[in-house]
Amino acid sequence: MRFEFASSENRTVLRAVFEEGDRTEGQRAEGAGTTIVYSGDDIEFDYGVTAVHPDLLGLLCLIIFYPFVGDRVVFPVPVSPRLEEAFRNPNFKRQFSFDNVDSSIEAYSGSSMALAFGGGIDSSAVRTMFPEAYVVHEAHWREGRLVPAGTHRVVNDMGLDRGRVVATNQRYVSKPGGWHGWTCSLATALLLATDHDFGIILMGTPLGGTLLKAGTGYFDRFRARGWHGVTGNFWQSAFNAVGIPVFSPVCGASAFLTMGLSLDLIRSGEVFYCTEQGGHACHQCPKCCRRDIIRAVVDPGHRPQWAPYDNQAVHAYLSQDPQSQGHLLSYARPRVDGLPRFIRSSLKGLQKIRSDWPMRVHAGTLDFCDDRWRPAISQRVLEHLDPMGPTEIAELETWNGARQARGLGAGRFARMLRRAA
Repeated sequence: MRFEFASSENRTVLRAVFEEGDRTEGQRAEGAGTTIVYSGDDIEFDYGVTAVHPDLLGLLCLIIFYPFVGDRVVFPVPVSPRLEEAFRNPNFKRQFSFDNVDSSIEAYSGSSMALAFGGGIDSSAVRTMFPEAYVVHEAHWREGRLVPAGTHRVVNDMGLDRGRVVATNQRYVSKPGGWHGWTCSLATALLLATDHDFGIILMGTPLGGTLLKAGTGYFDRFRARGWHGVTGNFWQSAFNAVGIPVFSPVCGASAFLTMGLSLDLIRSGEVFYCTEQGGHACHQCPKCCRRDIIRAVVDPGHRPQWAPYDNQAVHAYLSQDPQSQGHLLSYARPRVDGLPRFIRSSLKGLQKIRSDWPMRVHAGTLDFCDDRWRPAISQRVLEHLDPMGPTEIAELETWNGARQARGLGAGRFARMLRRAA
């Protein structure tokens, strides 16, 4: 696959020229790997770059077109061996040759923070902790039209000295629609990085996406560093390798903590997470239901209207096995006054959580951050959040979102307390 790149005052175009061995059908580079079919459209951004480091441009090409690459890649300009080596990690199922590599290219390095901002609760929590980070929000073109979203106004109101909305069609150039992989959410920040001297891209991925497999069970990401690289995720480690590390300061914090950090922004109407009505909460879908349950734990004055959630979609969500985000629901069940019976009864059989680990941050996850940035980011996170103790970490590691999971009985929990003392 050959890549072409052109940029003018207010427009950047990235084109993939397909060669023998490339394919227009591939698997999305996240989750179960949904089959996607590429339309052939160029990737467009309504931002014109002044400069872009070769490795960052090469990485941008790969995160967008990775599912469709065949035997080789040829970038618009030569890249360094650092990018090539990053993609030799065997966790990348697709292996291909790099045809234009120049060992004389200096490593990229920047000095400021960027926040890849989705506008939801988790990235808003990062925005609260790191107000100095330059906010980059991706707006979406679908079939030539801008998809409405309340976050556009929030970021535009910041002014260009603090944040920018960049519109692109990259999320809707394949069927079914959606980013080609989770790292595509970082594409606009990557495009702007050289011009803005970004040295790290912050994102808002909480504990459920780092250590808990979306809340269904514990994943030992610390051990996974042995084969994924220093970050515990091979894609994330590729960003580190080319000098633009990616890190979520809330990767050790549950959604209870990110909700708590975001409350002021929620109350001021600056947080959008539902897919309905431009991001405004519909108060009927499973996601809104879960958000109301979470908020009821951390915001004593929050009084949700539960009746609209008594519908088929919410019932189906609350009956999953294993239960997505089950750790949040299990912890909330005995702590939310007035939780209706149709919710409370649906959550029977989930493993009980006996300590308060969902209300603490796992400070060990700060080790996933790049060495250069770790001290400052760790200090800021721990100014806002209390760390888990050994007992809480031990219970976290037992989490299982399957129904009737054994978990910790009272006797076993007491023994664990004695060992941790």
